This record gives sequence, structure tokens and C-alpha cells, in this order.
Amino acid sequence: MFSDFINVIRIITVFQIALVCTFLIVHKERRSQRNILLVVFIASKALYVTDSLLMTWSSTVVQFAPNLLLIGPSFQYLLGPALFYVLVVTTHRNFHFRPAHLLHLLPFLLYLGFIVSRYQLSGIETKLSLLHEGFPNDMPSSKAMILGFYLHFTVYGICALVMLSRTREELYRYTSQAIGPNIGFFKFLIYDFIVVWGINMISMYVWFGEVGSTLLQAGTVLNIFFIANAIVYGGLKFPHIFGIEDAGRQKYEKNLLSEAEKEHYGRKLLEFMETRKPYLEPTLSLSDLATQLAVPSHVLSQILNVVYQQNFYDFINSYRIEESKRLLCVPHSNGKTILEILYQCGFNSKSVFNAAFKKFTGMTPREFKRSSSSPSSQTVIPASFQ
Repeated sequence: MFSDFINVIRIITVFQIALVCTFLIVHKERRSQRNILLVVFIASKALYVTDSLLMTWSSTVVQFAPNLLLIGPSFQYLLGPALFYVLVVTTHRNFHFRPAHLLHLLPFLLYLGFIVSRYQLSGIETKLSLLHEGFPNDMPSSKAMILGFYLHFTVYGICALVMLSRTREELYRYTSQAIGPNIGFFKFLIYDFIVVWGINMISMYVWFGEVGSTLLQAGTVLNIFFIANAIVYGGLKFPHIFGIEDAGRQKYEKNLLSEAEKEHYGRKLLEFMETRKPYLEPTLSLSDLATQLAVPSHVLSQILNVVYQQNFYDFINSYRIEESKRLLCVPHSNGKTILEILYQCGFNSKSVFNAAFKKFTGMTPREFKRSSSSPSSQTVIPASFQ
């Protein structure tokens, strides 16, 4: 009875993941690198769960489609690389895959090749014999292989967390506001897998009793079910998780401002930025600026995305960089350090300042200071507002 309940949960989980993968694949506007990798990640888990289901009914499956058995576990070796590179392409806009990145597929291909050569390419009698002997889980080296699955993902998970910790400030201050839900969601996935698989690794060497082992198996299956639901919920609550790249502009299509309103709010925004200089406030947010302008936040967001084609932080940082260029060039600022100037301009981190300066000028602050001997030009007003 209990095993039937677990199998029902497995079936629901596979069905949910199949729906999510279909959603990500069939919509052309959502076929980004990130979503392809996300499909690989969740589909790999679905294939593993599917294999568990097929093995439950192996005596029947082996009679009709024996080659479907034992393939699923191989895809565990894709979980780590897929999730890691989901985060890479999410946090690095200009990232491009190179042939060398295919080396990350090597563990998957090696294990898949081992299973195929030992089982799929064998005759039906050999297949039945291997299944009866518990291949591959009851092999002498089975613990090492299972441990390899867990450690493989854990290494990638730790690398992903280290990468996020090193770039955390840049992600939240230098990129779009939509990055927050993405990063939080994927960090949740990493921590969840590491904790659950850590418990499973311990269970390989510590016997918890029959009841404990059964509960552990149930907990692992329920956790995968929970992850599948979290992905669905996360995608609904935070659409940017699924990489709707143009969501910032598409959401205004049914409620676009008129050309007169764009010009009015655009001029109001530019005049306020030049006269009041709100960008000098390090903690300035979109809602803060909207309040100061006395305009709704969604109107300000639409002006930034549709008219300027920039997210909030890029827009604000462009003014901060212009201010820093001016201060780096004026004679009386020669005594100030670059650190003092960046704080004066509204930045609160040297690394964020350097990254933004490089992005908008193509050089570092020191290079700019050495090469410039005259004040920087004012921020350019778009032609539509001149």
C-alpha cells in the first residue's frame, strides 16, 4: 500500500515536470539558453524518477521494452552542470558556450556508455540475469557509483554558491531587478539537493533500520515532488525564472502610454534627474524615484523600459558614471581618491563602480582619469525628447 502511494507521487511528479518542460520548449520567445538548461535539469530528474517507476514494474517492462530500463540514473550526472550553467547564463549576459564546455558531459557519457554496453547491448537472457542480480545497484562498486552521483552534484552546487557569493552585490545593484527572484529560486534548489542528498549519502554507511530506510526513501520521493511543485509555483509567481527576456516591455503592450504622455513623463524624469540628482542616494529604488517624481511606479517603469530600453539600475548608474567622470576630470577633485568619488556619486561598492564604469565607458576609472584632461560631457538626452 505504501509503495503504491510512493508510485502515485512519482507519476504526478513526472507529469508535472513534463508539463513544465513542454511549456518551456513550445513557446519560441522562451527558448533562451537558460530555459534549455533548465529543461535539461528538470527533465534529468524526471528521467531518474521514471526509471524508479519502471524498475518497480521491471518484470512487465522487460517483456515489452527492456531497453528503457536503467537509462534514467545516467542523467543524474547532468543535474550539476545544468543547474550551474543555468546560473552562469542568468548572471552573465554575454556568456557563450564553447566546445571546451562539452567536457562537463564526460561523466554522463561515461556512465551511460557503461550501462549501455553492459545492459542495453546484451541479449534478453543476459538482461534478465542482470536484473535478477540487481544490476547495477548490487554490484561491488555500486556504493561508489551512487556516491559519485551525490558528490558530482554537490561539487557543482558548491561552485555555483561560491560564484553567487562573489557576484552577489553586482547582481543586485548592477543588473536588473528581476534577477533577485531568479537567484533566490536557484539557490533554494541547490541547498535543497545538497541537504537531501547529504542525508542519503549518510544512509549508505549508517543503517537507520527498516522503518528509517523506508521513511528516507519516501522523504526523497516527496522532496522531488516538492521541487516539481516549487518550480511550477516559482514560474507562476516569478515569470523571470523562466527567462521571459522581453517581459519588461511586453507587459505594457496592452496599456502603452500615448506619445504625448511619454514625452511629458520623459521630460519630467530628465529634468528631475539633472536638477535634483536623486541618483546620488545609494539606496535609491524605483519606487523611491517614482514617489519623488509623483508618478505611479508602473508609469516610471514603462518609461525606462519602453522609451529608454534600460532597466532601472542601468538608467541610474548611467547618471552616476557621468557624475564620476565629471569629478575625475575637474581640477579641484584631483586630491580625492577614486573611492571617495564613487561614494560621492551614489555607489556603495568599488567592484560595482568599476564594473559599471567599464560598461559605460569601455575603460577603468584610472584609465579614464589618465586619458582625460577636460570635463566630461553632460548626459545625452534622447533625440525624441530634445
